[in-house]
Amino acid sequence: MDYGRFAGMDPSTMALTAAVVQIAVEPVSVGERAEQILEVLGGVVPFDAASLSVRDPERQARYALAATGDVEALHAYCESPEGDTELDLIGLNRLTVPLRHTDLPMPAEDTLCWPQYLWPAGYAGSVGVGLFTPDGRHVGHLTVLAESSSRPTVDERDRIGAVARVMAHAVDRMREIRSAARVVGDAVAGVVVTRGGSAVRLPGLPDHTVLVPGSPVLAEAVERLDAGDAYAVFLHPAPDGGGTGRLLRIGVLDCRGGGVDHLRGIVLVSPAPDLRGLTRQDLDILGFVVAGATDERIAVALEISTQVVAERIHRSGYLLAAPSRTGLAVRALRDGLFIPRRVSSGRDDPIRAQRDGAFEDS
Repeated sequence: MDYGRFAGMDPSTMALTAAVVQIAVEPVSVGERAEQILEVLGGVVPFDAASLSVRDPERQARYALAATGDVEALHAYCESPEGDTELDLIGLNRLTVPLRHTDLPMPAEDTLCWPQYLWPAGYAGSVGVGLFTPDGRHVGHLTVLAESSSRPTVDERDRIGAVARVMAHAVDRMREIRSAARVVGDAVAGVVVTRGGSAVRLPGLPDHTVLVPGSPVLAEAVERLDAGDAYAVFLHPAPDGGGTGRLLRIGVLDCRGGGVDHLRGIVLVSPAPDLRGLTRQDLDILGFVVAGATDERIAVALEISTQVVAERIHRSGYLLAAPSRTGLAVRALRDGLFIPRRVSSGRDDPIRAQRDGAFEDS
């Protein structure tokens, strides 16, 4: 623990910070950590209701991880597009100090929040703060509500501000996602794909040119996630520009975590595995076999004869010890020994095969 963070804190703030730091390392879910945070916060900053939420930037809304008290009106406001737009205007979707109801950049009666939601629900005081990690990622919000307009006090607002970054660390799901990514020990790059198909940086790993939004790799990853795969692996040509035929192994791990935010799956890039004697053409054909394509469709797509397709499938079955076409598809899918049909080049390249012994026929 970094005890330097406690310098200059009053005893109550110091105790609160220490408690949240301890919560951050608990081996429990993000939702359970959020519940614990509200519990310890309530012992130091009195409130009548509170909500700790994550923000989904793609749906422009916030969704509660934990809440206490009557927060129905608050959640209705926060989960609406109009509410998120107003929070942008107020500044709570940016890195800023906590704001009391009296700190807003406009009178409370001119907001959507207070006349339409919070005053009718019986609240007159509040503090809100965006939760940002040390590297600047916006992971959520904390809002506390009071029936009295004199609460929370300025000191209580500042106490919340002193622990806001530690709270962000505690509910940062990217920590768990990065830990899950470590199961692929040879990964050299990675991103997190979102529900909207965007790519978010995965802390600790660089991104990669094959992982840009709209790429075949991310499209295939989303398809595997849509199919319900918790883990999937496939091959993709490396964009080395040298015609070497080098391949990359792409791993996809579901990281939806109960659907509390927009983060959907981990996509990792690793060196290609042992190809077990399979050529580039074999791998292209296996991509179609995995997708359930007929020999005729494969032949047309790859501009080869159906006889070549049949011979290659037979050869691949021998190399992977698959007793049938269905068994071949299962083993290719399980071991990631196929190039998805959307990225198959359509031709074996003998020059490429000579440059990269991994593609030599056995």
